[in-house]
Formats: sequence, structure tokens, C-alpha cells
Amino acid sequence: MIKFQNVSFSYGAAPLLDGVNLEIGRHDFWAIVGANGCGKTTLLRLIMGQLHPSSGSIVRSEEATIGYLPQYSRIDKAFPMTVREAVSLGLVDRGNMFNPFVRSDAASVDEAMERMRVAHLARKSVGRLSGGELQRVLLARAVVSRPAVLLLDEPSTYLDAASEERMYSLLCELNRDCAIVLVGHNVEALRASASFMAFVDGGVRVEKCNRADAFTTKEG
Repeated sequence: MIKFQNVSFSYGAAPLLDGVNLEIGRHDFWAIVGANGCGKTTLLRLIMGQLHPSSGSIVRSEEATIGYLPQYSRIDKAFPMTVREAVSLGLVDRGNMFNPFVRSDAASVDEAMERMRVAHLARKSVGRLSGGELQRVLLARAVVSRPAVLLLDEPSTYLDAASEERMYSLLCELNRDCAIVLVGHNVEALRASASFMAFVDGGVRVEKCNRADAFTTKEG
């Protein structure tokens, strides 16, 4: 659905990414790893179209709609809203933020909350959630519009080991319906969940993983 063809990117005169080639297929699960400042988040922003290559090209199919879960540290837990309201925000960007919600939207919100195991928290303030609960709510917000590609920027930050394991289990379920591209640090946990690892260090080195239930049929 998304193909990088010899993509390079620079901030000013300093090259950050050089000669990147990869393909994101319909049911791929890509884990992007590397040192801080190596270009992992830049790679996500290129996928989203927020940045444009300095050279090379990125080809996206029309069906490659994007869902995005930002870094945990960028979420304002003090903002007054319930879990249901937070998940509903995932449906706002439909060309006009003032479009009224209809019955099918409410059903989509209910479905996303059920799927992420947070339906019982629907009326709870997001400021009162644990780290694991908040990440599941943010996942529900990211998938409520049923994107074809789900992007996650370091989603396991601040999660304990049990919450991190539950999150990867949920992501493997979601991978049945969409491609996943996840920036993270826990290489062993990611290798067990992903179909491909992308090691970023100027370029991108791809490693194919052997997840037993992976849907991927070709290497990117």
C-alpha cells in the first residue's frame, strides 16, 4: 500500500535518511528501531505525508488511510474529557470537524472500545486512567475510523511489562485488519510480534521475522 523508492531526507544540509527502500503491504507489521535521533519518527512522518523526501519517491495507494497513535508524552491527561469522547475524536477528521455524528459513528465508537477492552471505562475521565488503560483508549481512537495503516510512535513508553505484553497482543489482533508500523525500543518483544524489523541508521536494514500467525506474504 505504501512504497519507498530510494528515499532520502535531510534537515538542512545534514542527511538523516539515505536511500530507503521498503514496502508496506496490507497485513504487514513493521517494527522500526534504532538509536535516539536516528530518524525513526521522521520515517513515520514521511509515511503520513507530513514530510516530503529530499530525493526519491513515496507511492501510496488510494486505500492507504492512516491511523496514528502519538508518543505517550504528548498526551495531555489534564484535558477534561471522558473515554468515549476521546475515542470519538478519531472520527472528527472527515473533512469538516463540525459534521454531526450519526448512529453509525456511535456504533463505531462502541466497537472500538469493545475491541480495545475499554468499554467499561466509557464514562471515566481520561485523567483518571492508568498508563495501560490510556494506551488502549488511544489505540481505540486511532482505529475507530478503520484505517488501512496504523502508525504508533513508541506506544510502550511508561507501560509496565504486563501492560506492554497486553498491548502487543492487541496489536497482533488488529494486524488481521490493517498494516501496522510501530516505532519502539524493545527489540525482542517487537521481533516476537512483527513480521518485519527495520533498523534505522542513516539507511534502513530490513530483517524478516518469523511470527507464527503473521499474514505477510512478501518482504518489503
